[in-house]
Amino acid sequence: MKKFYFLALLALIGFNASAQESVKFITTVDSLDIYNIMLENAPQNPSIKDVPRFTLVGKESRFYLGMGANVKMVGDFDWGSPVSNPNIFAPKNIPMSPEEGNRSQTLFSVGQSNIYWNFVALPGSKNQVGLFFDVIFLGQSSTPEIQIHHMYLKYRGFTAGYIVSTFTDLKAEPASIDFGGPNAITLLRHPNIYYTYKFGKDKLWSAQLGIDMPGADKADAFTAGSYAKYVGQRMPDIPLFLQRAWAGEKGWLRFSAIFRNLQYRNLVENKNQSEFGWGIKLSGKTPICGGLSGSWQAVYGKGVESYIQDLNGEGLDLVPHNKENGKLTTLPVWGAYGSLRYDFGKCGFINFTYSQVRGYAKNFGGDWGELYKYGQYVTGNLIFNVSSFAQCGVEYLWGRRMNYNGIQAHDNRLMLMLNVSI
Repeated sequence: MKKFYFLALLALIGFNASAQESVKFITTVDSLDIYNIMLENAPQNPSIKDVPRFTLVGKESRFYLGMGANVKMVGDFDWGSPVSNPNIFAPKNIPMSPEEGNRSQTLFSVGQSNIYWNFVALPGSKNQVGLFFDVIFLGQSSTPEIQIHHMYLKYRGFTAGYIVSTFTDLKAEPASIDFGGPNAITLLRHPNIYYTYKFGKDKLWSAQLGIDMPGADKADAFTAGSYAKYVGQRMPDIPLFLQRAWAGEKGWLRFSAIFRNLQYRNLVENKNQSEFGWGIKLSGKTPICGGLSGSWQAVYGKGVESYIQDLNGEGLDLVPHNKENGKLTTLPVWGAYGSLRYDFGKCGFINFTYSQVRGYAKNFGGDWGELYKYGQYVTGNLIFNVSSFAQCGVEYLWGRRMNYNGIQAHDNRLMLMLNVSI
C-alpha cells in the first residue's frame, strides 16, 4: 500500500510539472460546469461530501484533478444495551445480554474522515474518462483504521472497480451522522462492473445492468450439522434497474432486481449443488412541497441477505433444509424504510427515518433460537451548515433486535458531529 501511495505521488508531481495547469476553486455558482462533471464522477454518498473544494485545470481544460478531504468528528452517548461501534449503529449488533453496570457508554471517533481524489480527462466529450479513489479511516472501534472506500473507473457509460452494487440506490439513502444508515438499505460495496444507459425525453429514463463479484454469506453454525459446506462461487451476481426521474432528477422511482446462483457442497450426495437467489426492490425520492421531500425503499427476496445492511455477515444466504440432510436452501427476507426531510435552504435540514428488516426461518432446519429475527431502526437528526466548509449536527437513534426465541434488546444513541470539508 505504501508503494502505491509513493507511485501515485510521483505521477501527480510529474503531471503537474508538464500540464501547465491552473488552480480553480469549485463552487456551484461560478464553476458550475466543473462542479457538475466532478459530481457526476463522484459516488454521491449523502453522508460524505465528495466534490473537492478546488481542482487543477489542465491545459485547454482537457483534464480536471480534484483533491479533497473530510475531517469528521463524532461523539456518542448510548444507553440501554450499548452498541460498541462508534460509527455504525446496527440493530443486529445490539448485545442481547449486556453486563450489569454496563448499560451506558460515551464514545468518540474520527473514523468517518476520508481523503479522496477525483480525476476527469476530456471533460464534456464523448470520450470523457473518470477516476475516483478515496480512503476512509473506519474501523470497528474508536481507533482509526485506513481502508479503501472507493476505487473505480468510468468511461462511456461503463463503471468498473470497487463501488456499491447496481442493487444499491445510494442517493435514496437518508443523510445521517450514523455511517451505516437505515438497517433495511441494500448497501453492498465490492468489486463490480456495470453499464448505464439514459434514454427518452430529456434523458429522464435510465437503465443499468451490472456484474457483481459473487459471495454467498454462509451459515457455518448450521451447515456443520446438516452435512453440507460452503464452496467458492462460480457465477457472478446479476443486478439491474430501470428508473424514471422527474422534477429535474430531484425525484425518481426505481425498480431493481438481482439474480444469484449460490453454490454449496452436499456431503450426503458428495457433489456440488446450487440454489437460485433473487431479489426485487422499489426505491426512490420525491419532492413533496417547498423544502419537504421523501425517500423510501422496499426489498423482498430469497438468498439476498448479504445485500441488506442489517443481515450482511449473519450467514443467511444459504440455510439448512428442514427435511433433507445435506441440502441447503434460500431464506425469505424483506426490508423497508421511509424518510421525510425538510431543507431550510442553505442553513441545513432536518430528517426523520423509520426502517425495519425481517427474516423468515421457522420453516427451515437448525437451531434458530438465538438468531436474528427482525430489527427496527428509528432516527431523527438536525444538520446545520456553519459555513461552506463546516457542518455540525445532532442525531438521536433507537434500535431494537428480536431473536427467534423471543428475547429482545434495544439501544438508544445520541450523536454529535462536526465535519470540516476541504
